[in-house]
Amino acid sequence: MYCAYKIRIFITRRMVIEPYLYIINLNIKKIMTLGYEFQYEIEDRIRKNGFEVFSEQNYIDDVELKPRDIDIVAIQKKESSNPRGNQLSLVIECKYLDQDFTCYSRPNPKDERVYFIDGYNIQNLHDKSRFHFFNIDPVIKNINLTKNKDEDENESSKRKNSKNNLLGAIMQLIKALLYLRGNSRILHTKGLFYSLVVYKGPGKIIDQDGNELKNFLYYRNYEWKEPYTDENVISRNIYVDVIHESHLEEYLDRIFKIEMDYLMDYVFFEKRMHENKAQERIENQWRNSAM
Repeated sequence: MYCAYKIRIFITRRMVIEPYLYIINLNIKKIMTLGYEFQYEIEDRIRKNGFEVFSEQNYIDDVELKPRDIDIVAIQKKESSNPRGNQLSLVIECKYLDQDFTCYSRPNPKDERVYFIDGYNIQNLHDKSRFHFFNIDPVIKNINLTKNKDEDENESSKRKNSKNNLLGAIMQLIKALLYLRGNSRILHTKGLFYSLVVYKGPGKIIDQDGNELKNFLYYRNYEWKEPYTDENVISRNIYVDVIHESHLEEYLDRIFKIEMDYLMDYVFFEKRMHENKAQERIENQWRNSAM
């Protein structure tokens, strides 16, 4: 009698629970499929804009010391006489958002120590406003999942800690960028390097005042330590761009034609200045020897 009672409870619970589990699994598979299709679409669009595209690049998480993948690394190389080259590099995560997020903004510090340029002193660049980081105000400092009306605190906490959310994508980008910038790795070059989240989906992003955001700039400090080494912790200030996929081409056009071109103008100006000085020295030596 007791065993039969337990069996009836077990059967009843399976009949009630399993349909819900089946629906949840279907939703997860659907989201994963949409995510992969979205990533491949973004890769093609970036490639058409003249970038060399590398998919699923591996990096080591500096905290968990585990290998992870970043969706896309995109590179556009520029002319250079330097062995480390000059290139515009993008580290990209593609996100299909099926949940809403609330963002909290602060004034942009317009931090000139921000980590996005290598090989050149930003203090020597006369027009810093060419770089979009210094033109956007405010910036986002905190991101939370928007709590559903019927959701309890435990469910909200589980979703907030999920790695498949917007903040998780941003943190992946920061870790991947810092790792791939290491010696002898794919991004160990001179030039510009940006972190970018491209998203689409039914999920909405709103600020603390209830305004919907399509694009925003995220800013934070990150304490980085090279995995599996005794190197000291390095503090990096980093901006991360978050844009809706409908603005991708506009974004790529700006950073290439305005920001990278400005840097290259500076590079060639400095090169001409050095060449002119070298020519003057040769001419002076020739004059002195002639006298």
